[in-house]
Amino acid sequence: MSAVTKEDVARLHAYLVVPVAVGDALQSQAPLDGETQYGLHVALSEIDPDSALLAIALSAYRIAQDFTGDIPVASALKMEADKIIQDYAPDWLAHYHSHPVQGDDLYELLSHVPEDLECMADLLESVQASIRDEEHPAHTLCSVLAIQARAHMEIADYVLTQLDNEAIEQMEEFDEECGLKPQVLFAPETAGSNIILFPAHKRR
Repeated sequence: MSAVTKEDVARLHAYLVVPVAVGDALQSQAPLDGETQYGLHVALSEIDPDSALLAIALSAYRIAQDFTGDIPVASALKMEADKIIQDYAPDWLAHYHSHPVQGDDLYELLSHVPEDLECMADLLESVQASIRDEEHPAHTLCSVLAIQARAHMEIADYVLTQLDNEAIEQMEEFDEECGLKPQVLFAPETAGSNIILFPAHKRR
């Protein structure tokens, strides 16, 4: 996998928008008003979990830059955000103009997204708790990003569960079409005994 360049990061900011808004909010140093918070929630809620993960990671990286000298956990947030950007950005940029991903490709794409989103949420909440000034924009931004990270974690988990169920259904349909029936283990019947027959499931 190729390393993410400055040009790649600039493209990600342009496509995902939220990291730009986060950077502007931090630069202004003014408390985040309700309208801005709502706008960030809407912008993040309208994109797919993998896109949201990248947007949150880019935003978290920017927040962490301002606090690595004062808050130890900010360094962990910066490192984890950078790892996520390096892991996901190349494929995301390569397929930005492609058709929506489906089936096995979608499963592979989302397979680690929930745990990465949860990690982002945990670290963002830790950084937020360490920012003493609750009026600082970073305090509110951490909250918004953590909330959206957990929301998208639930969405990604749901999609993965649905894909699992679809795969099981397709397997069962295939078995039925091929005439495959569960084998049954028989034991000789003896007088006065109650024999229970258990299906022997094939390993898949």
